[in-house]
Amino acid sequence: MISKILTVLGLASAAVLVNGAIPSDQAIGTVANFLDNYLYPRNTEVAASVNSTLFAEDVKGTVDVSTDFDGRELATEYLFGLFVNLAKDPMEPSPIGNPVSYELHAAIAQGNTVFVGVKFQFFYGALNQSFPVEIDALFNINDEFQVQEYDLIFRRWAWATDLIVPQLIPHMAKRVQNLTGFSNGTYILQQYLAQSTCNAALEHCTGVNQQYENFDQCMTFLNGLSLGQFYRLGENNLGCRYLHTPMLPFRPNVHCAHVGPSGGDMCVLRNYTEVVKAKHFPQGFVANRTEGHNPLDLDAGVGLNLEIL
Repeated sequence: MISKILTVLGLASAAVLVNGAIPSDQAIGTVANFLDNYLYPRNTEVAASVNSTLFAEDVKGTVDVSTDFDGRELATEYLFGLFVNLAKDPMEPSPIGNPVSYELHAAIAQGNTVFVGVKFQFFYGALNQSFPVEIDALFNINDEFQVQEYDLIFRRWAWATDLIVPQLIPHMAKRVQNLTGFSNGTYILQQYLAQSTCNAALEHCTGVNQQYENFDQCMTFLNGLSLGQFYRLGENNLGCRYLHTPMLPFRPNVHCAHVGPSGGDMCVLRNYTEVVKAKHFPQGFVANRTEGHNPLDLDAGVGLNLEIL
């Protein structure tokens, strides 16, 4: 896949160096390798490493539908470990799905900064069907060809889940315990997410990592939370806690709090304005960077020099 992308994009000698950064063709090649590793079954192998060198040790990143995942271990666990449960149980009616292929439909590089638009196919085993999921991503690649910074944006994710989740409800209903009589889709979804989260918490969060005394206490607490939205999985809601369950086996001392009553530092109340205005990236994704010069300063009379790949 990597060689095909590089050939199609015609990157043979189009490298541009900015402040000693790596050539653009090598930066885009690194991103292509990252995308290849994101696909099943390779994604589960990367997740098992917990410490993938696809990322810099001090990587900083954010995912718009969730929150920030900084450091090599967290980035590995969340970006790749999310799909581990689907590898163990391909028929699980998870709202997430598993990426099995992708088409790169946009790519722009300036030195070590890369933007890509990617159309993945996410496979849902319970439905035996794939759905297109579009992700826009910004990367900064370091001199060791590792992801130093990343910003992932799920385009139309709210629309995608509005389409996909209702189709999963009948399959969720088959796995919900003590479901009696007529139940609407929202109730089934809530019970499925809560029971899945409680089962995982009771299995992996024991001893000093214990979050709940028993299943009933866990269900009482989780059913008292807002269900949340699938595009707001970094807030104090049930959906956020469900999102974190695949990571519990990796490092329960880190992740158990995220499924517990406190939500740890992941499933917490957030302020919209603060999240939007946060300056999370030391380098950032502004092209044509030079020391002492801000290329966004239009009065300076210096334009951006982008490679459209």
